[in-house]
Amino acid sequence: MNNYDFIVVGGGPAGMMAAGRAAERGKRVILLEKNDRLGKKLLMCATGRCNVTNTAPIQVFISSYGRGGHFLRTALETFDNEKLRSFLLSHNVETVVEHKGRVFPKSQRADSVLQAIEKYMRDYQVKIQTNTDVLQLIVEDNRVRGVETNQGSISGDNVLIATGGLSYPKTGSTGDGYKLAASIGHTISPPYPAIIAFETAETWVKSLQGTPLKNVNISAYQSGAKITEHFGEALFTHYGISGPAILDMSKQMVERLPKGSIQIHIDFKPKHTAEGLEDMLLNQIKRQGGKAVKSCMTLFVPEKLGTVLLHLCDIETQKKASQITSPERKKIVRQLKRLPLTLVRHRPIEEAIVTAGGVNLGEVYARTMESKLVKGLYFAGETLDIDGPTGGFNLQAAFSTGYLAGSSAG
Repeated sequence: MNNYDFIVVGGGPAGMMAAGRAAERGKRVILLEKNDRLGKKLLMCATGRCNVTNTAPIQVFISSYGRGGHFLRTALETFDNEKLRSFLLSHNVETVVEHKGRVFPKSQRADSVLQAIEKYMRDYQVKIQTNTDVLQLIVEDNRVRGVETNQGSISGDNVLIATGGLSYPKTGSTGDGYKLAASIGHTISPPYPAIIAFETAETWVKSLQGTPLKNVNISAYQSGAKITEHFGEALFTHYGISGPAILDMSKQMVERLPKGSIQIHIDFKPKHTAEGLEDMLLNQIKRQGGKAVKSCMTLFVPEKLGTVLLHLCDIETQKKASQITSPERKKIVRQLKRLPLTLVRHRPIEEAIVTAGGVNLGEVYARTMESKLVKGLYFAGETLDIDGPTGGFNLQAAFSTGYLAGSSAG
């Protein structure tokens, strides 16, 4: 006898949403989580503030996932950003819109989102079993029949794998779903970090650790050919560079790094031409001629960064502004418009915000999230070969695919 209509493996956003939705449809549902609690990674989202979705129209969503966009259309149409916000509101979580359409809970706390989804599951009597590791799928005659766990076997006609990717393994994302899918014949596109920071060849970045860069334009090149560029914010770290603009460019750069290092150029004043900047610098020098040249730099960049840029120009920071020559001015302007940094490697995949790669989309029905190889087996969230940029796109994909799987199962 089958104990459950739907067994959900993984207590992240996709798994919890799927479990709640299937139970809402009257299915007997059990959710299995290997941690001692649900939603560990969700609680870390956007440094604990939880960027749940984005206000972008559906076409922008679809184009944001690259190859995965077409596959996600049904899931996004079934449970879009507006439906997600309405769902949260119905569970007393008001949301607010911030810069670039990013949507956060008004509380600015990820745990309010987690509590809402947990309540959704409780309301429809989902059985939640933590500290449960799924070791293998039980499959007979090309149909799933249940799972083997460290707590014994559990039978059920439908199983969802929603175990996440490889990033933040301390939260339980250790690639278990890939192994389970591969064990019954699914193709796994090799995982790699899709949203990640980079290490640089330049060691002077360490002296700028924590220095934020606002409204900069960053362009990336390899062997002289431009790969990508982005306008926004960045952040120097002890190992190199991070921040929203870098993270949004990171996928294209990670894909190219095996062919060699990547040079990025940072334009600190993209709205000004080099000539315009030189005029501004000259005016500063005229006004502050008796002061050290480093005091002139604060008009353009944070003080610490100004000092580093002068060193890179071989200009003594205490040199009087009035003594700066025309060639030296041009050197300063060149650094302000095109500061070069060499990216030598990305940070470890364990630090990635999102993992690219995963279960091959050609082997999953986009209209239901069911496996094309094994009847009754479903996939949702980051286990699939889907990833989007920062800004709420990845969480929306998790909620949408989870909701669709929960709507389709059985």
